[in-house]
Formats: sequence, C-alpha cells, structure tokens
Amino acid sequence: MAQRFLTAKEVAIQLHVAESTAYVIIRRWNKELEEMGYFIKAGSIPEAYFAKKCYGYTNE
Repeated sequence: MAQRFLTAKEVAIQLHVAESTAYVIIRRWNKELEEMGYFIKAGSIPEAYFAKKCYGYTNE
C-alpha cells in the first residue's frame, strides 16, 4: 500500500488557511503521530491521518 503525504500547500488549500498556518497544524499533528510511534515526514502529513483529524474517517 502506497502512503500518500499531503504537503503544507495542499493542506492550506483544503482547509482554506494560509500556508504558514498549515505548517503549524502539520507540526502539531506530526507531534501526535511521533508520540504514537509512527513515522513522520517534516512539512507533510499522511493523507489518511489528515482525513481522520478533519473528517473522522478511518481505513478500518
């Protein structure tokens, strides 16, 4: 399964916020992921985690 990451620019567009605000959001969510022991990629967020945090969707 290929993991897709959303960039800060993509997050900003989807949430209708400034790109700088998207970076703040991504940092917060990446910190949550890191605390749970998941791989993180600076400046981006897994698409599945974005969907879960914004819409409550899960792949389960």
